[in-house]
Amino acid sequence: MYTTADDPAAPYIAGRLRIPHVGAPEVLALARTCVEECTHDHEACKAIAFDAAPLPRRLVDCSHPHRVRIIETDGSTQGRRYVALSYVWGGAQPQRTTTANLASHMHDGMDPAILPQTIQDAIRVAQALGIPFLWIDSLCIVQDSAEDKHRELASMCDVYRHAYITIDVARATTVTEGFLQDCLPLYPHVVPLTLPPNHEGLPAKLSDPEARTAKVYLDPAHEDKVTRAEWLWGASETARRGWCLQETLLSRRSLVFTWLTVQLRCRAATQNVGGAAHDGRHDFPRLPDDILLPDRRLERGSVEWEQIHQMWHQIVEDYSGRLHSYAEDKLVACAAIAKMFAPVLGPGYVAGLWRGTLPYDLLWRGTLPYDLLWRGPQRGDEPRPRIHKDDCAPSWSWASYDDRVQYVTYADEESSMTVAEVIECSVTPQDEALRYGPTRPGGALVLRAQLCPCRCYQRQPGQAGTLDLEVVSLAPLQVLDRLRLEASLDSEAGLCYTEGSDERNYLEVWAIPLVGNASGARKGERVVDGLIVARAEQSTPLSAPEGGQGVALYRRVGVFTGFWDIFYPGYFTQTPRVEITLV
Repeated sequence: MYTTADDPAAPYIAGRLRIPHVGAPEVLALARTCVEECTHDHEACKAIAFDAAPLPRRLVDCSHPHRVRIIETDGSTQGRRYVALSYVWGGAQPQRTTTANLASHMHDGMDPAILPQTIQDAIRVAQALGIPFLWIDSLCIVQDSAEDKHRELASMCDVYRHAYITIDVARATTVTEGFLQDCLPLYPHVVPLTLPPNHEGLPAKLSDPEARTAKVYLDPAHEDKVTRAEWLWGASETARRGWCLQETLLSRRSLVFTWLTVQLRCRAATQNVGGAAHDGRHDFPRLPDDILLPDRRLERGSVEWEQIHQMWHQIVEDYSGRLHSYAEDKLVACAAIAKMFAPVLGPGYVAGLWRGTLPYDLLWRGTLPYDLLWRGPQRGDEPRPRIHKDDCAPSWSWASYDDRVQYVTYADEESSMTVAEVIECSVTPQDEALRYGPTRPGGALVLRAQLCPCRCYQRQPGQAGTLDLEVVSLAPLQVLDRLRLEASLDSEAGLCYTEGSDERNYLEVWAIPLVGNASGARKGERVVDGLIVARAEQSTPLSAPEGGQGVALYRRVGVFTGFWDIFYPGYFTQTPRVEITLV
């Protein structure tokens, strides 16, 4: 609900009409005023100011109206403010910096008219904000130099964290579209409102009811119980791309150009420029100060530490469902976020998980496609493809799964207990300059835990999302009272029903209990969660002596949840633990 600033109802309705003409000079001037108010008045934003922080190695100097050029800063702290750009490439970049044209871009510069429309618009916004320097990845990173890419990507967290403001292009699917064109119309409903004759906002002579009629506007979205903010964020192009998440989270403030208006998002709040209605309940979460401020340390197990660990899981859930043009980008595109979390959750970052919390971090489960989640598996369904990408990350890492994941979450470690021990976890970064980036093939995780043989089968058609495990005794082979665990496999390949047959299709797997909730606080029951593993296709002598036999290797294929009583009494104390190597 909103009205215009000069309407008689304005003193009583805070919301104003949204601004659709986001490229108009007066609108950009209004945006500048909002940014300056944030800089001077918002205590939460002033607390993380980094005005003396090192500059990025390169910036785009757009101080000249008809010529832009690349400058090198050598990382100095010259007190310059700069603007960072967050946008969707949408394909190969028509103008980019390479080893062949770097010298020309620095000395001769470029005519802004030859640049893609999104970059032209970003230059215009930076100039309107009174900031002549821009950081744009396609121009400030030498795109055909692996050495330059790795060096610049390693400092990506500082680029967005230290930027005075980030331009978030949430409305463009490619760099050629631009974002300063007029926004989409909403066609709000107009509701007349008659004010009383003695209303203090009206002149005394206005006793005519028609003269006292105010206009109130309602968005159609509210009729469908979809809030304005949900619509805005759901339509954001940058909210769908993997690379853009770290740019959103690490920026201290952003001008967000959405399909409907322009917003200022900062540490204090998110507001629509011009005062249009905004529902802050659905704002994207912000990183806590303990992550953004340097040299902050938290005691492991404290409430603040637990909240940050849970936030990491929430970030993984969001990030894993985003789009990547290349599978190998999955770890490198969130490396800046991991680097920021390392002082609190580290040391020891292994392929998207933290060494100190591995039993909990291993408990992710893949999500089913929407159609399967809605109707359940049916007879004749084609098996889902193999979705573990071993060349990107080990099978036990969420980064190997080509879809969104969800975490089994415990309120805190005090109410739970680990029933497995991490002996070794070894992964090798592809590049030492990117310690939080992609890993080389061959990463192994060695656990000391119970290895429980099981049989896995689908439930009846129409029961979607879960499978059943039958726990089998170690010897002789028999089902233990046909007790079952609720399981979720990363892929249903090989487990679909065969046409004309009601027989279950079994898969022989093993269950590895990892974490149990001994207090019964979770779900009101004593539960245990763990991994489902299968034999790897090949066994390699990772730790065998020279001339000896190879170690049996396992790969993760899913997770399970069950009750303590599923395992016979004394299982965790009587069953010997063995060393299990996961690849």
